[in-house]
Amino acid sequence: MKRWVQVILLLILGAFVGFVNGFLGAGGGMLLVPLIILILKMPTKVAHSTAILIILPICIVSGIVYAVKGGFDFAIFLPCLIGTIIGGVVGTFLLKKLRSDIITVIFSLSMIVAGVMMIVRAVM
Repeated sequence: MKRWVQVILLLILGAFVGFVNGFLGAGGGMLLVPLIILILKMPTKVAHSTAILIILPICIVSGIVYAVKGGFDFAIFLPCLIGTIIGGVVGTFLLKKLRSDIITVIFSLSMIVAGVMMIVRAVM
């Protein structure tokens, strides 16, 4: 793939992932990781770590917008932030240690469970 085509594709991909993340409050990793692997043929571990770095500014900007607009629950922010930081550090170490196929299975199962939970919630 020519470099300029790849750049345009990545800009479109980034806009789509940013929209989904801002609109749904999620989707960055679920969409970005598989697309990076498929489109860029990037190794699984590199795709996951790259996606996390890409998602960081999206989350910061979306979070600021939601906080300014009043769609934010400050009561859960700090405890959840602390837990997320701890989980993120542990997850980073596990990403380095586990084989790519195991990471793919864990990631896929996580997406399936999250999807089923959302469907159950929507119909109840």
